[in-house]
Amino acid sequence: MTTLLAALALATVPPSIPAPAPERPAATPPTQAPSDLAAIPATPAAPIAIVAVQPFTIAQPYTHRFRKDGSEFATGHLIVLRAEAGLVQPRQIAEPVLCVGSQTAERLWSDPAKGLIVAIVPAWTERTADGTERSGDPAADLVYFATPELPERVDAAWIAAERARAEAALAGGTLRKAASRKVVRHARLDAASQDALITRAAELLPDPSIR
Repeated sequence: MTTLLAALALATVPPSIPAPAPERPAATPPTQAPSDLAAIPATPAAPIAIVAVQPFTIAQPYTHRFRKDGSEFATGHLIVLRAEAGLVQPRQIAEPVLCVGSQTAERLWSDPAKGLIVAIVPAWTERTADGTERSGDPAADLVYFATPELPERVDAAWIAAERARAEAALAGGTLRKAASRKVVRHARLDAASQDALITRAAELLPDPSIR
């Protein structure tokens, strides 16, 4: 009987309400690791100077990789430029696109500390005031860094829009052409392959320690 009364008494006791869980402190947002990369200057921006230019022909054409609509080419120029560190700095994200006339350049080597960049520029043509066409010349035509972008997103329409911006900035005095008075013009190079072309590009560097 005692056992039965005890069981009935327990059954009438309301279940205990669990105590509220203590509030968790607000999560601290992760802090971004400081970057030692040079900041990207405003674009369009010009190189400080064109250091060297060498025209080339290549026996085994290869595809221009630094534009969405890139095609195979067999002629062009190797160029060496001096520019601000933020423009030269290689990045794993969108970076200022190096444009030469109506063409984009493929970066090969860069050294932000020395402000040097070496690139391949496939041949392109320029239309003159009388409507005729001539071969593009990196030492004479407009060379500039365009809006940061990924190579696979750059096409002819994008280049045309960026060039219009650069020419407007040039006319307005906010962009200047790179100095080319002391540019070293090398004789035409006849390369057998892409590897031979890249090897020659390394030899154009004024400082061998960059290679």
